[in-house]
Amino acid sequence: MEEAGAAMSSDVPTSSGRSPRRNEKNATVSVDSRTLIGGKSGQKPGERPVGTTTRRRLFSFVPWVLLAPTVLFALALTILPLAYAVLTSLRSFRFGQPLGFIGLQNYFGLFRDPHFYSSLGTTLTFTIAATTFEFVLGMMLALLLKEEFPWQGLIRSCLMIPMIIAPVVVGIVWRLLYSSDVGLLSYALQWLTGHPISVLSNPSLALPGIILVDIWEWTPFMFLILLAGIQSLPQEPFEAARVDGAGPWATFRHLTLPMLRPVIVVALLIRALDAFTVFDQVFVLTQGGPGMATEVSTLMVYKTAFRFSQIGYAAAMAIALLVLVWALSAAVVRSLQVQTHRQ
Repeated sequence: MEEAGAAMSSDVPTSSGRSPRRNEKNATVSVDSRTLIGGKSGQKPGERPVGTTTRRRLFSFVPWVLLAPTVLFALALTILPLAYAVLTSLRSFRFGQPLGFIGLQNYFGLFRDPHFYSSLGTTLTFTIAATTFEFVLGMMLALLLKEEFPWQGLIRSCLMIPMIIAPVVVGIVWRLLYSSDVGLLSYALQWLTGHPISVLSNPSLALPGIILVDIWEWTPFMFLILLAGIQSLPQEPFEAARVDGAGPWATFRHLTLPMLRPVIVVALLIRALDAFTVFDQVFVLTQGGPGMATEVSTLMVYKTAFRFSQIGYAAAMAIALLVLVWALSAAVVRSLQVQTHRQ
């Protein structure tokens, strides 16, 4: 009887309405849940294990490790040559051999050199003329070819051909066209004027002839950028202008040009920077002649360094051109940002 009573008393619920065995089970479950939440026993809840922190620190270095080859490659191709050029511009050379450190004397001599200003004026003339004609022709082609019509893809592909040809090859082809003996253009000029005309040996025609070569080669680049910009414009303003009876010129002046202004500035900036550093075509066609009629700044740097062996002076000239290009680019970009904020 006593044993039966003890057994019955063990199953009698407590004052909370739960049996002791269930309380023990609940206590065990609560302890296990605390262990799962806190991690291992004896570890505070919310505290990260040591191994997880170490792995996170290791993974944080992975992006830097992956970027290291690219950064080193960029330093090897840009920063180090630029730093070496700056150091070279501060030294004197004779027959390619360094003589000593002379400070800023190369820069002082550069600003007193009339040949440098002459080559800079030729470069600016070439850049402004070529970029202007390429922009006008590229805009005209983009407006003509923006609509869908048969053979559109073939015509666009044919327009891209001059741009994908190497500049040296372009120079050789046009040198044959300008040749006074077998050149097609020289023959056409002779037929029009009645007497033979040699374009590349004439001081007044040599630079326009090189500008024509650059226009033929890089107008497709301007056309491609402007066509992409025109096709990306929203069509609602043009449809509203068409409903209001606006003509093509009014639509182009008041809608296309203002909306296309950022694209135009970027295209002109890219093309002007590339035209300012022209070298291949001038070197192949005239090598700066006749006289100094077509001697651009990059060609003058080349001659100064590799023909006259004045490496320090040529490096100073290159650094001055780099600063000039950077200043012009920064001014253009700044003006574009101001106009964007005003809009």
